[in-house]
Amino acid sequence: MKRIFDLVLAVIGLVAAAPVMALIAVAIRLDSPGRVIFSQKRLGQHGQTFMIHKFRKFPDDWGTEGSGVTVAGDVRMTRLGRFLERSKLDELPQLWNIIKGDMSFVGPRPESLDFADLFTGEFERVHDYKPGIFGPNQVAYRNEAEMYPPDRNPDEFYRSELFPAKARNDLDYFARANLLTDIVWIVRGVWVSLIEAVNWKRLIRQRGIHMSYDSGALVAGWAIGNLLRFDGIPFGNHLNVFIHGLWLLPVVVIPMMFIFGSYRQPVRHFSLAAAARIGGTVMTGFVLVALVVLALINRNASMMVFPIATAASFLLMVTGRVYYRERWRSKKHSTSARSPTQRIAIYGAGRRGAALADLLESGFAEAEVVGFIDDNDQDMRGREIASRRVLGSERDLGTIHARHALDQIWTTFVPGVLKRRRLDEWCQDHAVELVVLPRSEPFHRLLEAQGHATALHPPIAAQNAAGHPDALEVSAD
Repeated sequence: MKRIFDLVLAVIGLVAAAPVMALIAVAIRLDSPGRVIFSQKRLGQHGQTFMIHKFRKFPDDWGTEGSGVTVAGDVRMTRLGRFLERSKLDELPQLWNIIKGDMSFVGPRPESLDFADLFTGEFERVHDYKPGIFGPNQVAYRNEAEMYPPDRNPDEFYRSELFPAKARNDLDYFARANLLTDIVWIVRGVWVSLIEAVNWKRLIRQRGIHMSYDSGALVAGWAIGNLLRFDGIPFGNHLNVFIHGLWLLPVVVIPMMFIFGSYRQPVRHFSLAAAARIGGTVMTGFVLVALVVLALINRNASMMVFPIATAASFLLMVTGRVYYRERWRSKKHSTSARSPTQRIAIYGAGRRGAALADLLESGFAEAEVVGFIDDNDQDMRGREIASRRVLGSERDLGTIHARHALDQIWTTFVPGVLKRRRLDEWCQDHAVELVVLPRSEPFHRLLEAQGHATALHPPIAAQNAAGHPDALEVSAD
């Protein structure tokens, strides 16, 4: 009876899922080159091996490198692979394994050959049962990928913790299983596969406040657009469009923002690139809502409302994020002000200097970047780099120090021989520490890879400096 049940249900499932499987196959080929189906030897009933089939989640040329288990956010997965792993849609080709008789709908999960040595002693009896797609472990460990501690080897954790617990669950259930209880586990398995495809607790904890704010911004933007377009609350058919838009916009736009990565960056690190991503997503969402309104609600709806509402919603979203970011920064600075602070001037106002300033102040509470020093006096003096002023050049070190009481000077380049001598003497006289960042070993290797050999070989630098005493062997950029 179990075999007949499996066979009939698998055939029905393959027919019903065929359109979805075809779409997934096309999406996999578009996402990354290679085969659509991933096949691998697994341990089946009585310890015999068979080829299990899944939709491919990793690059086709990945090979066998890495862990034998899949952890949350596994970097080996493709973009589509992450979706398939969360939704469990990668398991659909296993319906063919059921038809062939390698698997059942309900049974222990087929283990990879990497863990064949674990089936000893009492756990050897797990192989008495045909492996399956659903079962007590497939429900209890539906999100197994998230159970691996960040500070432990995943293979070792699986061997010592997860496998024994799962094997005992299987032995406890399948010793008393029947067709009715199998049907219950199939229903429960389908339910958890759908409802737990999204980690709701994590989603609410990390993004709940921001998604709620964005929903309010969409509703407020829609209201502003209607009020400006109609000089007040719309009436008649336009009132019907207004009411539908209040719920339709959050339902359409918020999931799009989630899918296209608008919530990926923490708000305290909100940037111009994040604003552009939000703008594109909001605009696309409003276009889709406009099409829905024209097709299903009112063909004569005013289209002037949508660009106004789009702009208002976008401005509200960006304004809220900028306010939160600046509030977080001011709170951080007020906290660091109570700590011992190292006042630092960065010598070199190029890209490295801007990145270094952001690293020091964002990553170290005790660091305060007072500004930049740059020898390109005519072009750089008085300008702002990363919201910090260029204070002057080498000749201004005395006045800069008198004004800001420097503790350290960090250079983003390797000074020439004479410049280095002058800086060393000045810093020694004024009890200021000089940090030549590119002289540290990791930066040495990076500069060598870029071809800046003079940064690594002082004799060559000395030869260059002989002709050009104040030459900068490595540009501040």
